Amino acid sequence: MGKTIEDAANEGGTFIEGSTLDLRSLLPMLWNDQPSFAFGATIFEAMIDVNPETLDPVGNLAEGWEISTDGMNWTMYLRDGVTWQDGEPFTANDVKFSFDYYLNGDVGGSQTSSFQQKIDSVNVIDDLTAEVVTKIAVPDFLADLGAYALIAEHIWKDLDPKTAAQDPGATGQDAARVVGTGPFIFKEWVTGDHATSVKNENYWDGVPHLDEYVFKIVPDDAAAIAQLKTGEIDWYVGVPGTQVSQFDGSDVKVVDYPQLSFTFYGTQLDTTHSTKFQDVRVRYALLYALDRQSFVDNIYNGYADVAVGTMPPLSWAFNPDGIKEKFEFDLDKANSLLDEAGWVDADGDGIRENGDQKLEFDMWTISGNEIFGNLVQAYQESWTQIGVKMTPQLEDFQSFVSRVTQTFDFETFLIGFGWGATPDQSAMWACNSYGTGFNIVKYCNPKVDDLENQALVEFDRDKRIQLYTDFQNLLLEDLPMVATEFGRGIDAYGNRVHNLYPAYTSRYNLETLWIEK
Repeated sequence: MGKTIEDAANEGGTFIEGSTLDLRSLLPMLWNDQPSFAFGATIFEAMIDVNPETLDPVGNLAEGWEISTDGMNWTMYLRDGVTWQDGEPFTANDVKFSFDYYLNGDVGGSQTSSFQQKIDSVNVIDDLTAEVVTKIAVPDFLADLGAYALIAEHIWKDLDPKTAAQDPGATGQDAARVVGTGPFIFKEWVTGDHATSVKNENYWDGVPHLDEYVFKIVPDDAAAIAQLKTGEIDWYVGVPGTQVSQFDGSDVKVVDYPQLSFTFYGTQLDTTHSTKFQDVRVRYALLYALDRQSFVDNIYNGYADVAVGTMPPLSWAFNPDGIKEKFEFDLDKANSLLDEAGWVDADGDGIRENGDQKLEFDMWTISGNEIFGNLVQAYQESWTQIGVKMTPQLEDFQSFVSRVTQTFDFETFLIGFGWGATPDQSAMWACNSYGTGFNIVKYCNPKVDDLENQALVEFDRDKRIQLYTDFQNLLLEDLPMVATEFGRGIDAYGNRVHNLYPAYTSRYNLETLWIEK
């Protein structure tokens, strides 16, 4: 990845990463949260890695590839000599089985819709050669689908996919079923406390320097900052911008970097759950009432940008000048839109109503996150000024994710989301991504789908940027979910840590990490 890897001056030791959030699953197909991806990366690997600065694909379990002239057949040449952590050889059969599992809706994964949209079949040519046949030409296949972690066929082949989420291999209750090809081997997951993996002595890319990698759950940002200073943890991802100054004068290093992510809120469009947000003028009004630049300055302490469109600045498809509507702060416009939509404060209690329905609702977010907590309070205060009553509801991470991805029991919510290296966002906006992707609010516009599909198969970069810009402009006319800010990543780590390069993705070289005694 273009980084200088320092020779280890010490072997062994336990590296501890702190997190306020617990992981949800050890089965890659069920990863829909940052902690699961983060800890899972110590154990599982994909055919392709992505350079975190250039977003270019880099070979990992696949060391070479060819693409057909029509762009629909990808021949992947796998690395020879790789074994699963239980000693079984890694082969093309595992690639086919893994991709078939991603495609299987019975597994319950959030990537299913994206795989089903793009992949026709996966064929085994020989032990070290797999052919992926796509339904459409996918120029970003390597950095898109090729970057998803693989699982072992011999571990999972006899399991009913409908029971995958409860399997001991997904919950960590049976360590023998948590088997990857990565630099560390799963040891244990104590829910709400920690997850641990130990070094893989037979790792194909060299034996790790660390003995153990611990993913430790801490109560909140303040606890993480305190434990970094005392050396109780070695690394913390996601330091709030307002807390960076806490490390002044300490020996803790702080690094910030651009990300492929955004903070966003959603308004329920499924009428079986709510009928308050179907009028787009209501959705517009809520956004116009938010002084997002003030939030960037005061809540993020400047470590973010007001979101223009949905493509983060790190993406090559980022084109803010092409976005027609910036939704700049305008209380007068917000009030006017609500008036037009028939929401008025007829009884003088400060809350608008339309017929017998009050414009009041809950907004769900996760507890223990300083930024999300401050944002929902700021939203509450902002919306009060236009006659809207919002009540923040904070709940634990596990319950929140189940709420927004399984039961859909909400009227509004606030959370963050991270994209992969490609600009394809169909997993969030496509009609068929409700329930099988991240289309949480049941949004559907076939014209939006069509533009996304055109962009997906266009090989000319300039034309693709324009298509993705057109897609965003059409999406913003509907405004089903709102990208509010593009935040920068802020990581802090102790000075005894070496070969750690915090970035959009910084888990590609875990085997080279080492710590001083």
